[in-house]
Amino acid sequence: MAVYNSEGCQGRCDAKCYDAAEEACNCICGGRNHGAGKQQAIDNTRELAESWLEQARANGQDITHAELAVTVTHEPLFDIASREAEPEAG
Repeated sequence: MAVYNSEGCQGRCDAKCYDAAEEACNCICGGRNHGAGKQQAIDNTRELAESWLEQARANGQDITHAELAVTVTHEPLFDIASREAEPEAG
């Protein structure tokens, strides 16, 4: 989950939090997703985003654009299995 405004990314919650084994982190979920696992973090994040939108609208903020993903993707930066299968150049 990431929150953006006109100045860019203001905060995020990702696998460092929801897969955490350490005691605490400092991200935008406020500890709700900490160590909860991916699926629980997805569920928590949807609820949290919906409540933020409701609260903002109740406070008179004009929400012109908001997206809640129907599906969630989590793609690794590197595919280690395929890299291990590739022969080294040389």
